Amino acid sequence: MSTKVEALEADASARPRLREDLAAFASGSVLALVLLWYIYGTWQPNWALVCGGVGGIITRRWVRPSYATFPDYIRRPVSVGVVVLGTVFAAWATLAREPLSVWLLHWREAVTLPILGGILGLGLASVIYSHRRLEREIEDKKRLEDDLAMASRIQQNLLQTRVPERSWVETHAVNIASRQVGGDYYEIIDSGETGICFAVGDVSGKGVPAALLMSSLQSAFLAAYAIDPRLDRVCTIVNQFLVTKTTPERYATFFVGQLSPEGNLSYVNAGHNPPLMIDGGEPERLFGGGLPLGLFSDSDYIVHERKIGQNSILLAYTDGVTEATNIHEEEFGEERLSRLMMSFSGGTAVDIAAAVLESIRSHSGSGTAQHDDITLLVLRPRAKVS
Repeated sequence: MSTKVEALEADASARPRLREDLAAFASGSVLALVLLWYIYGTWQPNWALVCGGVGGIITRRWVRPSYATFPDYIRRPVSVGVVVLGTVFAAWATLAREPLSVWLLHWREAVTLPILGGILGLGLASVIYSHRRLEREIEDKKRLEDDLAMASRIQQNLLQTRVPERSWVETHAVNIASRQVGGDYYEIIDSGETGICFAVGDVSGKGVPAALLMSSLQSAFLAAYAIDPRLDRVCTIVNQFLVTKTTPERYATFFVGQLSPEGNLSYVNAGHNPPLMIDGGEPERLFGGGLPLGLFSDSDYIVHERKIGQNSILLAYTDGVTEATNIHEEEFGEERLSRLMMSFSGGTAVDIAAAVLESIRSHSGSGTAQHDDITLLVLRPRAKVS
């Protein structure tokens, strides 16, 4: 059975090779016939079949595969040399041509034809290889674009698009990657009677490596929070996981908070951009907690606590917000963000996030590309808390 299958496979693989040989023979014959007619002005089908056809098959079987293995610094000069030599020999043979016997070649033609045949073979090999390499590059690029598009859809599904709805607090989150996939992360978890847990993270790097690390951060955080909801323990577990599973240059800044219906806020800031909070006065920055996750296995994390009121606004964000630049290399900055929050202090969480994004777009202008991922998470109590 296996012998029969192998024979069928060999027969199937031989057919394309035979077709390519016939195509190479025909192409070489036509090229040689046209060349002989142009140079010598006589009809030479026999020589065209012998020189061109055999030369085409030789090119197909030996020259082209060998040529494809040449490094670029050899292949490119050879391609240029083929064109130059072909032009020189064609001009020389055309200007110096003599009457040619049908059955006997003169010495000049005997030297010229093999050289031209070799040049045609190398030239044909160069054209075929370049065309197929371009096709492969286009296919590889299309495959990569499809993979990145799929990865982007998967990442958007991983990032929570629908936040928990609670009667006592309004929440809204936005994530805009600078590339098809990014390294920013946010999460809002309904903790039942204890309130809600929310987190914002920013992993080092950009693109696919950052997206992979972001997925690891998300999985580790959700698992750690399910095991022990104490925020310091959560950060300790995630930190040890990242230290064990990633290289030293891969880390994540992280902010995680717990907000109760009574207005009790607990949080840990692990080296992240300090969130801004407005609670009836000037914006306050929420510092303190520990080092970024993934740097040192023995890092300690401290939980900070405070009360927030009905008119408070809490905005957690990543550095893509404050470091957004315009054509003059001016950053958006924390001061501009603070003033914007003060001016929209009466708006909803959705209004505040939209205003921040619109202000960033206005600051950056149409001529400046987004260089980093942007993530915003806005919390605002709806009812009086004590």
